[in-house]
Amino acid sequence: MKIIITAGLFGLLWLAAASAQCHTIGLYADTGGTSCNISETLPLTFVYVVHHIPPSGATGCSFSAPKPVCWTDATWIYDTEPYSWPGTSQTGKTIGYGSCKTGSLHILTIIYFSHGVSEPCCLYPVLPDPWVPSGQIEVADCDYNVVPAVGLMATVNGNSTCPCDYPVPADETTWGGVKALYTE
Repeated sequence: MKIIITAGLFGLLWLAAASAQCHTIGLYADTGGTSCNISETLPLTFVYVVHHIPPSGATGCSFSAPKPVCWTDATWIYDTEPYSWPGTSQTGKTIGYGSCKTGSLHILTIIYFSHGVSEPCCLYPVLPDPWVPSGQIEVADCDYNVVPAVGLMATVNGNSTCPCDYPVPADETTWGGVKALYTE
């Protein structure tokens, strides 16, 4: 019994250490990446994309965050960013940071026009850039190696029954299948 408990604790410690080294990119209600429940505000709702970078650092990333179909009354207007790179959150975005960064980094602001009448608990995931051949969310580390990142789930009009800030499920699918989920 002690061996099983010890092995289980070792496994949990290993998972905690591995997740501490994992890059995550999430959608938040604040630029610090602390609140993943995004409340619609009239007439504009701001969604902040934050890259949580482990101590090993990062120099850029590639992802997408198309408006989910469940956010029925929102219209994407544009993205703003502290870095000037082509692409959009809706169709795929690659961003270079200009130097090696660590910590929580606000990398993009997505701006929507909305009426404030969408249903609660609309799940809003970060997805891979459809133009990236690996089919994964990618990060360039400080040695310019490409490593995978984890996309986090946000909730539009969330409440206590709809948790957020958990990893986007990794199902095997085609990009066309993913796009079909978010097409109006």
